[in-house]
Amino acid sequence: MQPKNRAVFSQHYSASDAIVFVSYPPGFHLATRREIMDMFDQVVEFWQAKCRNRKVYYVVDYTNYTSNLSENDFYVTQVKRVIDQCAITIVRFGGDPLTRTGSRLRGMKLHVPTNLYATKDEALAIVHALREGRLSMGQSS
Repeated sequence: MQPKNRAVFSQHYSASDAIVFVSYPPGFHLATRREIMDMFDQVVEFWQAKCRNRKVYYVVDYTNYTSNLSENDFYVTQVKRVIDQCAITIVRFGGDPLTRTGSRLRGMKLHVPTNLYATKDEALAIVHALREGRLSMGQSS
């Protein structure tokens, strides 16, 4: 059973593709540093348990997701933790304009590509191109 203070969202690992898929339920919102840290703690814990410390691609569905942009600097520290420990890269899709803008700001602060696409198919095409060597990190699609 999930403790009451833990954010509830979905993570699914496809070992054959080396992809962790992340999605959020309707109305998902991270308001505080504690909620942001908790979500990223869960991401790292899932990665350790399912991926056995092997770096993977993350495909994140921003549908239903929002966060407190006044905590963007703190959020960046948590994304960096996932990039350093768990992720080959993070590819995102969907989301409302404010969420997409927050993601772009975080990418600029981290000096990494935002990898933000309109659809899941576009996001997966990027992951496949990266895996197959048809695209390199930092290269525009």
